[in-house]
Amino acid sequence: METRAVLFDLDNTLFDHQTSARSGLKTFVRSFGVELTPELSRLWLEIEHATYDRYLSKELNFQEQRRERLRQFLPVVGHSGRFETLELDEMFAIYLRSYENSWTAFPDAVPTLQLLKGIGITVGIITNGNHEQQAKKISRIGISPLLDLFFTSEQMGHAKPTRSAFILPCEKTGFSPSQVLYVGDNFHVDIEGARAAGLQAMHLDREGAEQPMTLRHLTDLVPLL
Repeated sequence: METRAVLFDLDNTLFDHQTSARSGLKTFVRSFGVELTPELSRLWLEIEHATYDRYLSKELNFQEQRRERLRQFLPVVGHSGRFETLELDEMFAIYLRSYENSWTAFPDAVPTLQLLKGIGITVGIITNGNHEQQAKKISRIGISPLLDLFFTSEQMGHAKPTRSAFILPCEKTGFSPSQVLYVGDNFHVDIEGARAAGLQAMHLDREGAEQPMTLRHLTDLVPLL
């Protein structure tokens, strides 16, 4: 089946979230007199992933998942006890400013989107997350003009890997799911979810795993279409 549209995940696919998060975390832990280590980075990302999943499942709202992240992380940098909501929000703002100032696209993101647009492919994003924040990301990293479609789980009311999170965007493209290719870095959420919904799917693994239907760089995608 001919591919008529390519839809992408955003975080860790087009947008370099982990590098930005480490930059934000470096500033944050220094505010407590602590230097960032690989172990602290790993713990932060693990806590972030777990609390964000609770947000996507609607157990926590967007702001509360940020607070819960700090409640779990602060003891690691020597700050135990109970914190007021305002205190947590003020502390998270330290992280957030540095995180946002570090927002960047992967070097292969813009060239790949440009190539796809140049050969007449419809291009879009399906991302799990807060609509306002994700929209700010795509604007800041310079890919907004290259997108035909942009969907967030908050906007749709459905988070990947549920079927509806993929089917609704396909309907907007005007193409059948089998004519749409989805590209993402999370095999379960992105690849298994997309395939279960009837889309084509290709896994992005920037660490270089040599598996069928796996990309190491986004620019490897266009010659395959």
